Amino acid sequence: MKKNEKLLKNYIPIQPRQSMGAVIHNGKRAVVCFPAESVESKEINLLMKNCDRIILAMPWKEIVSLNLNRFRFYNGRYIPIDFSENGSAGKKAEFIRRLVRKEVKSGEVVYPGNIFVEEAKEGGVLERPFFGEAAMDFAKLSNHERFAVYGFLMNENGEYADIEFAERFAKENGLAFLSIQEIISRRLKEEKLVRRVVEATLPTKFYGTFRAVGYETPLGEIVALVRGEDLHDVPVRIHSECLTGDIFHSLRCDCGEQLEKALKKIDRENKGVLIYMRGHEGRGIGLLNKLMAYRLQEEGKDTVEANLELGFPSDMRSYGIAAQILLDLGVRRVRLMTNNPEKIEELRAYGFEVVREPIEVEPSRENFIYLKTKKEKMGHMICIND
Repeated sequence: MKKNEKLLKNYIPIQPRQSMGAVIHNGKRAVVCFPAESVESKEINLLMKNCDRIILAMPWKEIVSLNLNRFRFYNGRYIPIDFSENGSAGKKAEFIRRLVRKEVKSGEVVYPGNIFVEEAKEGGVLERPFFGEAAMDFAKLSNHERFAVYGFLMNENGEYADIEFAERFAKENGLAFLSIQEIISRRLKEEKLVRRVVEATLPTKFYGTFRAVGYETPLGEIVALVRGEDLHDVPVRIHSECLTGDIFHSLRCDCGEQLEKALKKIDRENKGVLIYMRGHEGRGIGLLNKLMAYRLQEEGKDTVEANLELGFPSDMRSYGIAAQILLDLGVRRVRLMTNNPEKIEELRAYGFEVVREPIEVEPSRENFIYLKTKKEKMGHMICIND
């Protein structure tokens, strides 16, 4: 028996199934999902009748290889496309199958449409614990390519379905029923995306001495600065790499000041962890693209609009790698220094008890619009007075 087949038997209750699909929930909401590579008209029809929309989850490199990033992300998250002929369930299913097999010509793609392409992390729920990643993991464990089609399940009243309704729906339609947390737990038993490589002493000029713990990860080499031995309950900062702010003390963002505040707090308490997230430059788009975004901001766009104009989602970061580093270090209860609610949500999905500790800086003339945009468009918990 192949490894994936063995894992899948653990995920899915033994029962007759009409199709290889699943209902996956996070304790609050649920989605219906199928492997995109083999999706049929009856499955698309099930999504169209019972879900809010049809979402196609795929890794960023595949979005780029299919040239879908030439279209703008809708609402900062989805690229709405469709097939040029008509919108029947059969045509949509065929279009999705051909698209993920790279058999679709550019002229066959209509924009905007009613199939919402979503950038999901290639590492699945071990990289980001959201529905797109969970659906892709399910597809892979079903021995399909890592593409998935899914939609948020609705009840008879047109509201998002609760877990009781979702479990009943799964049973009635012969679908597996499982949680994102189950997928995370079972995958962590079989694999890790981080590997501890080295540990060394790092004395610093302003913040005392740390243990520098180096990891190999899919994002590249990442270092965690650690203070103290008992790390069960400590202040933690997961800091996104920002060359311009951290090194050159740019006034366009608050990154450098946040880094300094976090290190000072860990030094004062003489315990804590700071994970420096390589690969997060420009909210995941890279240094040169970030500089291009700066140019667009100088022309009047805000930081979210600039990312979208360049063909990226508003934020490509994820924190599953950081979560695995914290687990490796023995951290369980996190006093997270952040203003970003997504960091809190992701860490809780990995089983951490998280208490937020604000880490705000005084707005300046240069970064006021940037901070205001993060608050109003990205939901960051920042106190700003106009």
